[in-house]
Amino acid sequence: MEALRAFASMSELLLITSHKSAGPLGPLVEVLLLLAIKNSQSPLDGTHKSEMHPRAEGAGRGRTERLPLKSNAANKNPVITEITTQFCDVTCQSSFKKAVLFKDARFDEVAEKCLESFGSYGLRATQINVRSGDRTFRYELAFSLFNGNGKFKISAEKIECEFHNVITDKDVEVVQDCLAKVYEQVPLPEVVNSLVSVTAHATLPSIESVQEYLLAFAKPERQIISGGAIVHVLCQNWPQEVKLTVERSMVYPAGLFLAWSTTCPQKKISREDFKNIGLAFEESAAKLDLTFAKKN
Repeated sequence: MEALRAFASMSELLLITSHKSAGPLGPLVEVLLLLAIKNSQSPLDGTHKSEMHPRAEGAGRGRTERLPLKSNAANKNPVITEITTQFCDVTCQSSFKKAVLFKDARFDEVAEKCLESFGSYGLRATQINVRSGDRTFRYELAFSLFNGNGKFKISAEKIECEFHNVITDKDVEVVQDCLAKVYEQVPLPEVVNSLVSVTAHATLPSIESVQEYLLAFAKPERQIISGGAIVHVLCQNWPQEVKLTVERSMVYPAGLFLAWSTTCPQKKISREDFKNIGLAFEESAAKLDLTFAKKN
């Protein structure tokens, strides 16, 4: 900056002098002006280091040295977090191709097959209820198992199965067996689509463990102190998309709430399908670095 000011002052002085000189000193002034311009160094020609934009020693002319960008997350191996299921709920709902009239529902045969299929789980004949309604489309057949934790309902348009307080691996096997028996042995109308949903509360060793896991989804600069994830996943064990939601549990301070859902179009769900759906749900959780502790 000092060189620039000095150059400006010299140029101004020489120009003033040249205008005032009408005699033989005029050519001398012009020569001095040319010499001043030639010998001056401009801070824009790359020969000076700018204080506002410093360059590293040895950098090429006109090139700015940049620091390499580093991502700490990219350099870290993912940490697998083990979670322990406290309880989960399972829902399976299948829609029929068309609504079935009460006279075509064959509820006598359906009730007999239900009793035959679930007698080993404690179902009694008096626990199967049929509500006929207006004897057209407003009717349903329903029964429950496991002190009300397993519920089954068949109506004119769909079949719904619900299981609550599923905790151990053995409970999961029982649920899969019950669902498979409904579709294998009970005479149902043609199914066009099924939705399988599972929700679970699972705990970690401490509240700090939950906070550390959810930190990856938080944005403190936007006052989002705890986050979660909603992902749609493709898995090896199941051809349909799996939706998974993970967030902080509102029931367990040191826990997570997880929700899965997927579909099975154009057919009844088989025993093998239920097994693969379970594996796909576990695989989808693993994609978010979560694994389940075994509970017998």
